[in-house]
Amino acid sequence: MIKSKWSYLALFIFIPVMYGCNSTHVSTLPTYNPRKPQPVVVPYGVRKELDQFKIRPWKYIVIHHTASDSGDAASIDRYHKEKKGWVNGLGYDFLIGNGNGSRDGQIEVGNRWNKQIDGAHAGNPEYNKHGIGICLVGNFDNDQPTNQQISSLLYLINYLQKRCNIHKDNVIMHKTFRKTVCPGKHFPYDKLLAQLK
Repeated sequence: MIKSKWSYLALFIFIPVMYGCNSTHVSTLPTYNPRKPQPVVVPYGVRKELDQFKIRPWKYIVIHHTASDSGDAASIDRYHKEKKGWVNGLGYDFLIGNGNGSRDGQIEVGNRWNKQIDGAHAGNPEYNKHGIGICLVGNFDNDQPTNQQISSLLYLINYLQKRCNIHKDNVIMHKTFRKTVCPGKHFPYDKLLAQLK
């Protein structure tokens, strides 16, 4: 009889230790620290390029994705000239890199912005004429933009809103006015809008 009492007592001691219910247990896992994006550093040359032009009357900022894993302004400019037949090349005003072609978060200023001419990004005359096209490299039907891309996009949108007097209600996605998935189902549009003024 005594022997069986000790058996039960041993079970009460052994089971908690075996399954980690001991309150003195200390986790050896590293603390989770999410990576925060680095502050956007816009090179002086880009800032100068943004500021030097007389601005035409813009009404919208239109956000796109390339729907490709890589690219930069030069390669997309070449594609738009050679395959699409667009004389002015790159259809967007700005391109933001993802690290596969241009640096992650790098803002590239297109020829259309420099010359203040109509875009070729919207497939709609109103938005090509009055919409500033910003394209992020990546396929956001499959993935999300990088943190650096979002930081650069916020910087650029804030700049353009002030410079061109564009209300946040007119910061739109390509699919807002055209039958397309662009900029993809994983593009965090609502979170972006929440950070705009």
